[in-house]
Amino acid sequence: RSITFNLHCDRGRRSLTNFSFASGQALVEFTLTFLLLLIVAWIPADFGLAFYTGQLAHNAAREGARIAAADSTLVSGTTSCVMPACTGNIFQETAGRLSSALLPAATITLNLEPDTGTNCNRMVTVTVSGTYNFFFYQLLRLFGISAIPNTTPITRQTRMRWEGQAGC
Repeated sequence: RSITFNLHCDRGRRSLTNFSFASGQALVEFTLTFLLLLIVAWIPADFGLAFYTGQLAHNAAREGARIAAADSTLVSGTTSCVMPACTGNIFQETAGRLSSALLPAATITLNLEPDTGTNCNRMVTVTVSGTYNFFFYQLLRLFGISAIPNTTPITRQTRMRWEGQAGC
């Protein structure tokens, strides 16, 4: 038993004309499928960027608290700044560890507990807060899904013992 295939080439006809309807259908199917796969791939990427932004804020707050804990010239009370207009060593070092593209107009707050005279455990707190703007989730809004949030708040805080306490 053998199967014989007869291949017939018609040299007078163009081979693409036989598939004109099929290639148009394939193009439409590819476009629709590609858009769906693009959305499915980018939604987790956007969530990952939000998570990464939270990690950046956490690292910036920790680094700012580390620098503030070693600064003996700090004054009791709360000071804050909004990026990118942050001045002062602690604020600049903290802001330098944040991405202004991922967390625009982030607020950095520095707080040193007041001196009570007997307290040798004064704490310095650095808080980084801002709003992450989802980009790729907005693609779902084009398809009429309005329950998707546009933004999410991100706040990270670190407390450390202030080392500049006199007599402790």
